[in-house]
Amino acid sequence: MEESNWSFSQSFTPQFQAMRSELESQISAAKNTPSPPQETIQDLSVLLAKATKALADATGSIPSYDQKQYEIQLKTLEKAIEDLRASTASKSKFAFKRKPKAPAPASAPTVSAPVAKPVEPIQADPSPSTSTHLVLSSKSHQYLTRSDLPEHPQQTDLALSDLDNCIVNLLPPSSNNGDVQTENLILTALHARNLTNCIILLPSIEGSALLHDMSHCTIVLGCHQFRVHSSRKIDVFLSISSSPIIEGCKALRFSRYPSSFISAILGQKESPSFTVQDFSHIRPTPSPNFSILDESNKEMIENRLITARDDFSFAEKLNTVTPQ
Repeated sequence: MEESNWSFSQSFTPQFQAMRSELESQISAAKNTPSPPQETIQDLSVLLAKATKALADATGSIPSYDQKQYEIQLKTLEKAIEDLRASTASKSKFAFKRKPKAPAPASAPTVSAPVAKPVEPIQADPSPSTSTHLVLSSKSHQYLTRSDLPEHPQQTDLALSDLDNCIVNLLPPSSNNGDVQTENLILTALHARNLTNCIILLPSIEGSALLHDMSHCTIVLGCHQFRVHSSRKIDVFLSISSSPIIEGCKALRFSRYPSSFISAILGQKESPSFTVQDFSHIRPTPSPNFSILDESNKEMIENRLITARDDFSFAEKLNTVTPQ
């Protein structure tokens, strides 16, 4: 990805997510209103049109996978608005028939009875787009596994924020006795921010991983695209077919996804090699901001990661794995 596209993508993503969140909130509020006026439905349609245009204008400047996911999210919101419009129209139809028959006492109950029925299934059915993110935030000195996750859909984005001295192990359980929902967890994207002295163990992510403001962490994951900003002293064990990108970072070390995990977790024999791109060092000389882990350090860290995966008390020994 060219630097100009990278910069645009970095600014576009939070803007789009804010537009989507605002639209979700207003749709939810409208669903909880007994009779939302047509003006409300129109306002929702306008917001949707703005988000759709913004995404269309960004075509070619954001990762193709991200664009596809955003399009799916907008389709979900569009359907929610259409369902809301249909419900409102249905209620209006009943109200129109009721008015001329109001003088006849016998006919009023027959018309008023079905008025509430079209509303019930819509109020009982939450918007699918409100549960598209799995969030782990504001945790300290904890070991977190799939069994600790809040309720979530099987396929979800993962957001990690404000964690310190934590191990987040979302690798599949080693036994077959776990909950089916957690065993079948499918992560579509990763957004991480403000992580300090943490170990993050993840399976393959279908989309992109975007990391900000991290320090003294060890991260293991597979993904389609990997980008990290404003971070220092990070060890990254990565399975990726594209080039990972860093910007504003110091003392990052890279290695391929641990061989001890890859067969069971990623379903492949070997992680592909990759070339790191440093957008803060656009020169022909090697970047001073990252390096490749040498074999001795890689083997030592991998062995400790194996222990960290299975030992819930390992949180007390984080400093033996995370770069200091």
